[in-house]
Amino acid sequence: MAISKVIRPVSDVKVGIKGEGSFGNGLADDTAFRQLPIVQVQKPTFNTFRESRLLSGRGLVRHKDDTIINNRGGTVTMPFEFIATPKLLAQHLAACLQEHSESGTYKHLYEVGGQGSETGQIGGTVSNNIPHTFNIAYYPHASAGTRIVGAMVSDMAINLDYGTNGGLMTVSGNYYSGFSNPVAGGTKLETDFNGSWVAPETTGYYNICDMSTKTLGVDDASANDLVLKSLSFNLANGVNRVGHNSNGDAEMYALPEYAISGSMSIKMDDNFDYTAGTNVIQDFLDGDTMKLKINIGDGTLTSVGEANIVANIQYTGDPAQDLSEGGIFHNLSFECVDAGTGDETEAFQIELFNGESQSAW
Repeated sequence: MAISKVIRPVSDVKVGIKGEGSFGNGLADDTAFRQLPIVQVQKPTFNTFRESRLLSGRGLVRHKDDTIINNRGGTVTMPFEFIATPKLLAQHLAACLQEHSESGTYKHLYEVGGQGSETGQIGGTVSNNIPHTFNIAYYPHASAGTRIVGAMVSDMAINLDYGTNGGLMTVSGNYYSGFSNPVAGGTKLETDFNGSWVAPETTGYYNICDMSTKTLGVDDASANDLVLKSLSFNLANGVNRVGHNSNGDAEMYALPEYAISGSMSIKMDDNFDYTAGTNVIQDFLDGDTMKLKINIGDGTLTSVGEANIVANIQYTGDPAQDLSEGGIFHNLSFECVDAGTGDETEAFQIELFNGESQSAW
């Protein structure tokens, strides 16, 4: 075959997701996948077994017939990063935390904390879209698509920073699947996705400038308003595949631990300094559990792009200083912990309004 002069632009590649009706079920090629607003799409990575061996009596170079390849029992991973939109944020939170409830008109609540409040395994009966897994459609061009089934989010980071992307929230992380063996009805290669995909949202972005509530304290009564430069949360569920069917695909996933950490940069002032009652160093040394509250929007959750966050945090290191022309800021690293007693005891809680029911996922 002669050299091909076809150049495939990066912008031609698209990726979409769509919720599965049952765990590991492959959706039709004409499914209306929801396209992700990703600038540069990374391909899925198949993590399967390959071993090239130098056998006795074969000489000093490995022989081609002595390579062992096993596509069964592996995993597939794929990174993602995009500016958060209300519908995609809601679905990705469900796919990572595997905890979700919908109330009223399109209010979505996610809570992590307390024994038995989260899904410890995936692969059983789906109720109200939980556990939540989906198909990934990776589509660089015609007849070259890859369908990954049984996918979920293993970890994701939520970032808000005045100095990045105009203060818009970004979401990044990794997809995970225990279905690495291409078989009929499962993970599939060399396919055409010929359905009418759902275009990415272009409104309702979450902006750090839209925060109406920004408070931190050991309880609501002692909470102080803070001036925030940046805020991030890192969510991880430690997913592992469990079991093997005849195709080598996972029979279920185990989620052994929900680890939620984060960091924020807040202005050093009379509310947060080194004096009695407002000493961030003393809070760290005492191991105080602080309640962080953030409302993006007016707190009523009646408009697309509004979200309320409550996190019970403990500092994980001596607060560092950020010295800049804008003044002195505290750089606070933390982990989210279950508060045990009182109101809003969950380690991490986020509720948002996105104008869409979970049935559309």
